[in-house]
Amino acid sequence: MLLRNAMDLLDEGVLISNEEYTITYVNPAYVKMFQLEEERVVGEKLNHLYPNVAPENRVLSKSIQEKKDIDFEGVEFQWKDMNMVLHIYTKRFIHEGENFILIRIFNRTEQSKREKELIHMIEEMTANIVTIAKGYALLPLQPILREEQRHILLERVPVLCQEQNVSRLAIQFSGITSIDEEWAVLLKNLMMSLKLLGIEVVLAGMRPQVVMQFAENHIQLDGVRTFMNVQQATKYFLETGLKPTFK
Repeated sequence: MLLRNAMDLLDEGVLISNEEYTITYVNPAYVKMFQLEEERVVGEKLNHLYPNVAPENRVLSKSIQEKKDIDFEGVEFQWKDMNMVLHIYTKRFIHEGENFILIRIFNRTEQSKREKELIHMIEEMTANIVTIAKGYALLPLQPILREEQRHILLERVPVLCQEQNVSRLAIQFSGITSIDEEWAVLLKNLMMSLKLLGIEVVLAGMRPQVVMQFAENHIQLDGVRTFMNVQQATKYFLETGLKPTFK
């Protein structure tokens, strides 16, 4: 009774089922999470309650069949009018000679939504191609704070340049205060990808300490034009290319 009272107070949803999928207990948080009525849930078969769950999301079935505890994060679950993202744990135990599975469910829907919004914001900031004139563009580099940014730079920048018909790109370094070997490799790979697409790349706005770090780390960018600032790079583009059409 004490344990049941404690589970009734938990914020996460708790469900207990036997190996025949009969629900023997749900706590108030579970009832609220799935908008159910406790008296209609206890005694019900779990597969009858949720008949349309995708096979890959049948966590209880997997725990029973494989006879092990499961920790399943990022379960996308559609129920009634809700699109939920759940983190589910199962814990097997024996009570009076019968096997049971305790399931703890954390609703991560809002957290997942915020994470997606953050990733979208990072993507917009990291691969922010700014048009200078028709065919000419600027990429203001941002400090790499998350691993996703490396992939975004390598994957999104070439695609965006193609979509926007960019033929000449100035990479702006004024937002970068330091570089290391990983940064250098990332930059070389990015410029190689752009070069293969026929896009001319120049560098602009390097801070003095960054220039020193290039030298200290023996980083060479052969054949790449560099400029003191974006204005000089823009002037170079306009003086050496076709007459642009400004937007």
